Amino acid sequence: MTVTADGDRRLLVLHVGGTIGMRATARGLAPRADFPAVLTGRLAALTSRLPVFEVEAFATPIDSAEAHPGDWAAIARHLVSRWQDFDGFVVLHGTDTMAFTAAALSFMLRQLDKPVILTGAQVPIDAPGSDGLGNVGAALRFAAEPAVREVAIAFDGLLLRGNRTTKVSTIRLDGFGSPNFPPLSRVEPVEGDAFGGRLTLDPARLHRPAGPPVFEIPATRDGEVISLRLAPGFAVGLLEACLGLRPRAVVLECYGAGTVPALDGAMRRFLHAARERGIVVVALSQVAHGGLSLGAYAAGSLLRDAEVVDGADMTFEAVFTKLVHLIGTGIEVEDIRRRLRLPFAGESLV
Repeated sequence: MTVTADGDRRLLVLHVGGTIGMRATARGLAPRADFPAVLTGRLAALTSRLPVFEVEAFATPIDSAEAHPGDWAAIARHLVSRWQDFDGFVVLHGTDTMAFTAAALSFMLRQLDKPVILTGAQVPIDAPGSDGLGNVGAALRFAAEPAVREVAIAFDGLLLRGNRTTKVSTIRLDGFGSPNFPPLSRVEPVEGDAFGGRLTLDPARLHRPAGPPVFEIPATRDGEVISLRLAPGFAVGLLEACLGLRPRAVVLECYGAGTVPALDGAMRRFLHAARERGIVVVALSQVAHGGLSLGAYAAGSLLRDAEVVDGADMTFEAVFTKLVHLIGTGIEVEDIRRRLRLPFAGESLV
């Protein structure tokens, strides 16, 4: 379904699932088959304000809570198949795992020559107080900007780098944040206007591709990356259980700037056993702002001694999806460790 408007930029809106395309039923919210037509109809009266766009939808919507790496690849493949047909893309996605998908897409689709903007809604598009129409409208405006050449998330008037974003609220309309990188752009709010006013863009913050687009969509398997979040009284048996699952990588969510409990020597034994078995361990701070400083405290020096990879200021979603991506490419363990430290698409400043 195509809607035309003034301007020469042509965009694809790809609906893959999420609250934005649901309706209330006796058993709760459920996907609506007519969503592409509903969305187009709601936007049709505003075509003079929006670029040319076409709406497509996955035949079976992705339940955000059930999403897995195979879904990231399916979205990426669909975008690549339509890459030469459009000047930009808007992907409508569930908010629960949107940040994971955005980060994953940023690694599979790199050095872009056009934007890929993800958005969705906290409230279904036809429900009272929905943020859906405003988010789609803003995403379309961002996707029509030639200067934007990366994967990003548009939400509540802000454009955030996709691999720098995390969900911060289940109820507020500003449901996403970018704790260690400022917004790329914003639509200035205008009272009574869902699409806002002037769009401001900071060119210095935008990712600048160094060459032609790189499309790398590896085959992946579920369960190859495991996360361990530390807490006071952490059960030591979880460390041995983790090794028993034979993951390819572990994300270790540490305290503060990178401190971990010794656990009577169990942590050191775990880290060295993982190293010997070729399991990549990445340390990440549980704190949203600031990132790690491995070795700053004696309580974290064992991470450095065990040659744990420093996750720096990356989000959990970026570390997790980058590990999945690198493992899927089939490279050796030491190459995974090395490439984790190299920014692919602006996911880290370190």
